[in-house]
Amino acid sequence: MAEGQFLYLGSTVEEKEPEGEAWQTLLLRDLVLFSLNALRDRKLRAALTIIGIIIGPAAIVALVGATEGYSHSMTEQFENMGVTTLMVNPNRGVSLTAHDVNEIESIPDVQSVIPYYSVAATINYGGSSTSATIMALDMDSLGVLFPDVTIADGKLPSHTEFTSAVIGFQLANPSDPETSPIKLNQVVTTSQSTSSSARFGMQMGGQTNVATRSFLVVGMLDEFGQGLFINPDDTIFVPLTAGRLLTSSTDYSGLYVIAANADVVTSVSEMITNLYEDDVRVMTVSSILSTVQSVTGGMSTMLVSIAAISVIVAFMGIMTTMFTSINERTREVGLIKALGHTNRTVLLFFLTEAILTGLIGGVIGSLVGATASYLVVSMLGGSFIFGGFGGPSGGHGASQAQSLAITPVITPELVLAAILMATAVGALAGIIPAWRASRLTPVEALRHE
Repeated sequence: MAEGQFLYLGSTVEEKEPEGEAWQTLLLRDLVLFSLNALRDRKLRAALTIIGIIIGPAAIVALVGATEGYSHSMTEQFENMGVTTLMVNPNRGVSLTAHDVNEIESIPDVQSVIPYYSVAATINYGGSSTSATIMALDMDSLGVLFPDVTIADGKLPSHTEFTSAVIGFQLANPSDPETSPIKLNQVVTTSQSTSSSARFGMQMGGQTNVATRSFLVVGMLDEFGQGLFINPDDTIFVPLTAGRLLTSSTDYSGLYVIAANADVVTSVSEMITNLYEDDVRVMTVSSILSTVQSVTGGMSTMLVSIAAISVIVAFMGIMTTMFTSINERTREVGLIKALGHTNRTVLLFFLTEAILTGLIGGVIGSLVGATASYLVVSMLGGSFIFGGFGGPSGGHGASQAQSLAITPVITPELVLAAILMATAVGALAGIIPAWRASRLTPVEALRHE
């Protein structure tokens, strides 16, 4: 430190030979050292105050990180389906047939229509069994429906090979070591419930039976990830003809409609809705993403508002601590001013202490929040379960639950915002106490008991 400056640490004053008025200028280092020594001299009070500050940034980082992780995962997985994809599902009592495929294909800006059958089944193979979804569709449309899907081994069956199948990555490479993998050229037997009531099975009082069918695995897919309520990785794909045999019906579980481009998706959706009114449900990737982002945005705002309450508590805690600290150190303030320090210098001393308290609480709180965000996600099992879509439960459609893995999104911007917020709270809470300390006169301060 240059000559003519005072180093005030706790209650120790070291005077240097003054040279002009240079001693009136304080280095930032001196302010920080002063604040650290003041906090060290009052460890318990400083620790309790910092803990009060930690709660706010920790809650904000944890909650925002978890909700952003959910939104990011949903967006990433839905985009695997392509933003031009629409899903059309029949409502109860409504059938979708080849006639409806032709009707929708005639709508302007519709590039293609992919009918499908979806069946939840138990897969038996080589003495093992597992649950999976059987999806029957035109095999040539698989790449259109799932962009970037690739064959890891084998081939895609033709439309005439209705006893052949392609399996997803998870079925060929199960994560559970106790589950046997399905191998290429292996025969698998599917078992699913059927009903004597052609449409609604048990819901209509029909007698439920179990139908079985065998398939030869001729292809395996590379890992893809969750699509639009469909996970190709744990799905068995078979030709459309096989789906008709599985369900014993010509009524499709649903239709995938591919629009010409992203700009016409909304208009195509509206035209299908106008054509069928309440007979079908039309969903688009873009509308689902918009809804998801709107919900998660609202959740983030609500959660941050709740967490802001802890920020107010921290504000009051810092202010109370600073008032108490200044009251205890009034004689020290008088000594500083008697040695020649100005009101501005005294204000900077105590304001720096408040800012440093907020900064320490913000840094620790952000680290705690980043860790807590993973705990929040783990409380949900690390995934979000949402309902799938399928046709009626009469054997030619199934409603399944899909699991979407969630990873918290902790960005540098979020951490920096939490730290700056805590620092700003410290600064605001310390202004009034620091100003009052700076207004004390040396005589008044030194006479304080």
